[in-house]
Amino acid sequence: MLIDLHAKTNLSDGVTLSSRQVLQQARKAGLDGIAVCETLATARCPEILELAKSEFDDLRVFIGVEIPTDRGILLGFTPHIDEFYLNEEWAWLTHRTTPSATAVIDLFDSQNGIVIAARPYDLEIPFNMGDYIFEFDRLGAVEVFNPRVGRIQNNFALEAATFMGVGTTGGSDPSDDASVIGQYATFFEEDISSQRLMVDALRESDYWAVQIGERSGQKRSSRKRKKNTDRGRRRNR
Repeated sequence: MLIDLHAKTNLSDGVTLSSRQVLQQARKAGLDGIAVCETLATARCPEILELAKSEFDDLRVFIGVEIPTDRGILLGFTPHIDEFYLNEEWAWLTHRTTPSATAVIDLFDSQNGIVIAARPYDLEIPFNMGDYIFEFDRLGAVEVFNPRVGRIQNNFALEAATFMGVGTTGGSDPSDDASVIGQYATFFEEDISSQRLMVDALRESDYWAVQIGERSGQKRSSRKRKKNTDRGRRRNR
């Protein structure tokens, strides 16, 4: 099953694509599903869910949220689409200041959710994560395919995920070009039919980031996180 785990619409700053355009391109690209991760916005997520149900019932739509932190961008997912999203109960972290990555991870842990590091080596992100990624042993996965960054930055993310023993994901993270939807995705070996199953799969199942048309990429090597005794920053770049 191919899922874009980092889709956005014009509910996010800097994105001009409508929900319908995103869903149309996802269908055109042959995706099985998308996870909509608006930047600091989840209250209106029922709108795209209803649109998908009425006009794109061949696509599975999941909901996450993109949160900029003091150590880069995190994607947070919870197993249920409830008041936590609809009332934006996560937003208390972001009202007055940029939250710490640790606080965001703690919050989603408290909701039995999971957090993904998005384009961690993007130098255009204020306070980008970079090699600080190795300090966060509760990350669920690392986004290693994202069209906003180049091959080098994606490769650095892939190297970090491999070293940490966590899953790898891919997504479109679009702005004004719908054609990026379908370039990268995340391949799941099992069918994902609900938000809860998606979160469970990210935590427990085999999945990996892919370029569309390929089934190669960085496969999750184990359901259990590797225990590295020499954890730290990459050397000799």
